[in-house]
Amino acid sequence: MSAAHDRPAVTLDVDTDQIGWLVFDQPDSSLNVLRTPTMEQLDRLLSEAESRIATGKLVAVVVRSGKPGSFIAGADVREIQALPNAREARDKAHEGQRIFRRLEMLRIPTVAVIDGICLGGGTELVLACDYRIATDRGSTMIGLPETRLGILPGFGGSVRLPRLVGIQNALDIILPGKSVSSGRALRIGLVDQVIPYDRLDAAVKEVVRAVRFDNFERRERRISASTRLLEGTPFGRKALFSIARRRTLAETKGDYPAPLRAIEVIQKTHGMQLDRALDVEAEALGELAVSPESKNLVRVFLLQQAARKALPADQLASAHSIEKVAVLGAGVMGGAIAEVVAARDIPVIMKDINQEALDAGLRHASDLLQKAAAKRVFTPEEASLKFALIQGSLSYDGIADVDLVIEAVVERMPVKQQVLREAEELLGEDAVFATNTSSLSVTELAAAARDPGRVVGLHFFNPVHKMPLVEVVRTDATEEQALATAFNLVLELGKTPVMVADRPGFLVNRLLAPYLNEVGYLLDDGATVEAIDRALVKFGMPMGPCRLLDEIGFDVAEHVSREMEKAFGDRMQPSDAVARLREDGRLGRKNGRGFYRYDRGREKGVDPAITEALPRAGDAMPPDSEQIRHRCLYLMVNEAAFALEEEVVQSGDDVDIAMIMGTGFPPFRGGLLRWADGEGLAAIVERLEQLTTRGERFEPAPLLRSLAAAGRSFTASG
Repeated sequence: MSAAHDRPAVTLDVDTDQIGWLVFDQPDSSLNVLRTPTMEQLDRLLSEAESRIATGKLVAVVVRSGKPGSFIAGADVREIQALPNAREARDKAHEGQRIFRRLEMLRIPTVAVIDGICLGGGTELVLACDYRIATDRGSTMIGLPETRLGILPGFGGSVRLPRLVGIQNALDIILPGKSVSSGRALRIGLVDQVIPYDRLDAAVKEVVRAVRFDNFERRERRISASTRLLEGTPFGRKALFSIARRRTLAETKGDYPAPLRAIEVIQKTHGMQLDRALDVEAEALGELAVSPESKNLVRVFLLQQAARKALPADQLASAHSIEKVAVLGAGVMGGAIAEVVAARDIPVIMKDINQEALDAGLRHASDLLQKAAAKRVFTPEEASLKFALIQGSLSYDGIADVDLVIEAVVERMPVKQQVLREAEELLGEDAVFATNTSSLSVTELAAAARDPGRVVGLHFFNPVHKMPLVEVVRTDATEEQALATAFNLVLELGKTPVMVADRPGFLVNRLLAPYLNEVGYLLDDGATVEAIDRALVKFGMPMGPCRLLDEIGFDVAEHVSREMEKAFGDRMQPSDAVARLREDGRLGRKNGRGFYRYDRGREKGVDPAITEALPRAGDAMPPDSEQIRHRCLYLMVNEAAFALEEEVVQSGDDVDIAMIMGTGFPPFRGGLLRWADGEGLAAIVERLEQLTTRGERFEPAPLLRSLAAAGRSFTASG
């Protein structure tokens, strides 16, 4: 065992001024995480601190991290996942509360120094300190993301935060599980002072000296008259919590119990004695931590972390650093890709052959950056600086020194191959060429290259700035270093990469194809647009399949469905409903006429004339909600089984994270295949067999049949 591994994760050193420095520095890790051994070490060090205080040998404690740019990233998610029952989960919360309460009760000043990310249990730790100071750099973010894991802050955060920053500010942080910058934290009273990072050590000593001699001036939190009315009176608080519940239900549709339970805890513990309030918090944490929603959300979090480590560390280490990127094609996707690259402070050349298209791409990138600034992702000044990193061009000037090219021109193979040949003439020998194709063969494209080893697929999803998934497509010729460089760029952009084989539709679009294709068959069988979309939205999808087809565009959907039929035969044979709608002059949102009507971009409800464009065939009873869900979702499960047989991805876990990150498949269900395991694979096979009377597309995949027959599941613990 290495010496570093023997080093404790938290230490207490007392200097000659009798200041205790409580430093978190977890060995063999880039982040500090509050695991059980770390909490036990902290507990022992607090005993030591209490002893020193009793003998007058400790006059103040400073809590900080030994890792530059990172304070504490929260508790160990795997320990949350392993909690077997509500009692043990409640006891775990009580133990964390007890330790932080000891810190809070120290009879000397305690100062937390926050530099970098401070999340979850890290935030709850600093809330138990007397003073909190944070650095001014952009990476310093403070938050409580527990609701994203299906739980609530359980080490005192649900109780202490509202008392410190007010009810509304606390709800704004806890309910969505978001983080705030140090500047925002100062304004709401979460931190007492923001200090310059470039003189961090000196500033900390100044604060500690002021605290010791009781001349530290706290910044007073400004409370408006309306806030006083809402939070300072029983009637106002009742209204405030009622509004919070309505908004939360509107956003979560009741599928995520944690935010609602957090509201309940905050309301119930308002004005309550602290220890009693902590009991209420622990009880709620215990129940939430073992709920199916929490187990699934924790699983999704771990799958996301695993996806980011899909390449071995030694291969990833071979990646070339990305100092400059070129985006070829300035359409909606090109502009959006350029924006996400520039947002990470990487210079971008955006090239097109048409000035009007180039201007449109630059405007789109600028609009996205300005919207991000409006949402306080960064300041307007930062948005302007990031936009300045995007250089528009009608030529290949400057491309010789880029490290990676992302091609985003029209989806026609001859055009893409021509662009590849032109770019390759000028690129440096180590530069990577990535195509953003969503439907064409990367292998066929690479065949046109002088050096096929540098060609890889990076399939971004629209809208690029919101969708976290990027499918990374490797061909048989792709070199390890080129793959690592492309994969590393995805990580630098803050996206989740999923490695997929070069098969038609890759993974996400392939699984979406039968789901969307079934819409036409359901309409032919008498289902209404409203019924179809309502059934899938109620299931948890972010939008119904009819609305999604409007967003995609009927022309694009028809093209993709024909390509899928070429690749996969009868099971992807499209209904002619979308073709009939195109003949009726409908393209979806892009021309204001789809399943829904649109006026100046705003949706105005289902178009009543849609029934005339899609006359119902036969007199049979239309499919009900359950039948709609089975026909759409079971087809996705079945296609996933075919994809796994073909090794498009390596496991059901890859399918689950890709469908959540790429389509918005409801995270609280754990993923498409985790949900299928819960449904029972034998039951799905039986239902698909019953549906084969409606077409060969329902014929169960061999892998699905074999898993069902063996009583096995798609996912490891399904």
